[in-house]
Amino acid sequence: MPRLARGIAQAAELVKKFNGLAHVRVPGVVKWRYTFENDWSGDPAIFFWVTLTDKASEPANLRKTKNAFMAAISKHVDLPGDWDLLPYYNFRSQSEQAKLKDEVYE
Repeated sequence: MPRLARGIAQAAELVKKFNGLAHVRVPGVVKWRYTFENDWSGDPAIFFWVTLTDKASEPANLRKTKNAFMAAISKHVDLPGDWDLLPYYNFRSQSEQAKLKDEVYE
């Protein structure tokens, strides 16, 4: 029988941990959300939906901003090791989100 990922079984505890990260600021990140879902292979995962400033989304800045966000999360939370969740990161600029109005980013 497959084991339930700790991040799913104890989601409320992980949510509290993320709420504690509200003070962490990453330059270029406007806001971020997350959802718990299975990935394409059925493994438990956490999907991050990150809205960036248009400046941070420019090709010259995007890699640095994305890496800074991912490092900030992994510095505070070991998702694969402690929570048995595979992290997936999705980034979008403010102007792109304004056009698409995707609820998952709101």
